[in-house]
Amino acid sequence: MARVDYDRMAPDYVEGRVLPPEGMEPWRQAIRPWLPAEVARRSPVLDLGAGTGQFAAAIAGWFGVEVVAVEPSGGMRAQAARAHPHPGVAWVAGVGERLPLGDGTCAWAWISTVVHHLDDLDGVAAELRRVLRPGGLVLLRQAFPGRMGAITLYERFFPGAGAALVATGGLPTVERVSGAFAGAGFQVEGLRAVDQVSATSLAAYRDKVRRRADTGLRLLPDDQFAAGLSALDRAVDAETVPAPVVDRIDLLVLRRRG
Repeated sequence: MARVDYDRMAPDYVEGRVLPPEGMEPWRQAIRPWLPAEVARRSPVLDLGAGTGQFAAAIAGWFGVEVVAVEPSGGMRAQAARAHPHPGVAWVAGVGERLPLGDGTCAWAWISTVVHHLDDLDGVAAELRRVLRPGGLVLLRQAFPGRMGAITLYERFFPGAGAALVATGGLPTVERVSGAFAGAGFQVEGLRAVDQVSATSLAAYRDKVRRRADTGLRLLPDDQFAAGLSALDRAVDAETVPAPVVDRIDLLVLRRRG
């Protein structure tokens, strides 16, 4: 996976990747069935690769838990403190291959659109087994190769971005992720697609896309990005009745055995 300077990208990431409330609610509903009341009250929860903190703050508020947000980028952590502060979230510098947490610390873990940035997926899976309690869950939100046909960015306007992500070899399939976690003592408990509102209108979506706050967009040559943005401009001009932009992202659930 080509490297992106997330310290420099952080300000654009806040605006370019944020979901509206209508986009967050489907994820609350998707997560909740996996967390019986006694589990939801346990703390802390790990948010690995927490970025600018929208999900960390939301999870703390939704379920009344403490969240340890592990994020390697100082720029991202600084933006999180400004954009998504929450008293239940503790921010920690760290990477998935060497989690700064004790054994059996966490009840469950959340990983949102991060697996393609992990240098050693097998090592991360082993670390997650170490820091999770027996029976603990990993809830993994991710676009997977072969399952990206209902993502507006890649399907409609920037097909080269999705292709670039896959071509780097850094975007693992469901089978690759499941296999890595199986090797660390996890079993797949569920896989489902979640429809989220990524923007309340095509014009609002364009404003986000212009930030180029997506790894696939950063991998595109500038001329391809400009061409896709022009196509998006034309679609906005042609839209007579604003409608939400809905994307379908997977939720993969894995449980620690023993």
